[in-house]
Amino acid sequence: MTPSSTAAKVVLGVAGSLLIGFDAPAVLLGTVPAPQAIARIVYVSATDKDGNPITDLQQADVELKVDGKKSTVVNVRPAEAPMRIALIVSDAGTGGFQLGLATFMQRLLGRAEFSLISVIVQPETVVEYSSEAGVLKAGLLRMGPRGRQRGAQLMETIQAATKHVQRDGTRPVIVVTRVGAEATTPIPGNDVREQLRRSGAILYVVSTVGAERAAPSQARQGISTEQAQLQDSEVADGAFNLAQVLGDGSKDSGGRHEQVISTTLVPALERMANELLNQYAISYMLPDGARPGDKLALSSKRKGVKLLAPSRIPL
Repeated sequence: MTPSSTAAKVVLGVAGSLLIGFDAPAVLLGTVPAPQAIARIVYVSATDKDGNPITDLQQADVELKVDGKKSTVVNVRPAEAPMRIALIVSDAGTGGFQLGLATFMQRLLGRAEFSLISVIVQPETVVEYSSEAGVLKAGLLRMGPRGRQRGAQLMETIQAATKHVQRDGTRPVIVVTRVGAEATTPIPGNDVREQLRRSGAILYVVSTVGAERAAPSQARQGISTEQAQLQDSEVADGAFNLAQVLGDGSKDSGGRHEQVISTTLVPALERMANELLNQYAISYMLPDGARPGDKLALSSKRKGVKLLAPSRIPL
């Protein structure tokens, strides 16, 4: 036997021993591996017909569909991840939300960190994300009456909040309190709704009654009729875009938009805090081929139970 043939036999023998215990690649066998499902988590609030939190939701109570197809619910358990909450206060400088925000923050203290953002015209971050009671109290004291002025850049503020509210290991939440009469904005509502979805944040909105009312028409000197009509069109478009985010955007995120008067402000924020305190982390299987942005639908099999959940798969 020649040295070259001996070496060849040694190489083949070693290769054979390395292959012992290994399956042949699927490509060589002409088969394709079965698609692997991916487990995901969605945070959900469950309430009864009166808006009170449901505290005993079970796996058997929940049905979940991805793009209309039933998906497997793996687990339903109380949410434990801490919250990261951006509080946006668009009060025209009145200080009217101060008490309600204090109640909301006190209810969630120890379970969340908060950022406090004042929007009279341009946004001002009063408190960076913090869970320290002293820091938060000092920030709230600055949210009292501080000079009335209208024209808040609310859409821009919400858009910026979506970029900073997300952090690994937390539940992102954005809470907007507003009195209306915001500045006209060219930002498309659908763009902000998409950024909200990508952030995974739940959006809650509290508006005073009348906040959606259009500003009264006024005579404008020095401009043509065509210019006045263009301005009116821009105002209408801006109001529509903002309404898309506050209304559809909050609902799609698993939150909601509520209108209040002075006597219902504190109870409304308390209900929102209780919903967040009693959220569930629902684990489900994301079938192969499903992508972020696909439709997500959750419903309860229990009579009288309402689920608040994102309507699309977040990133």
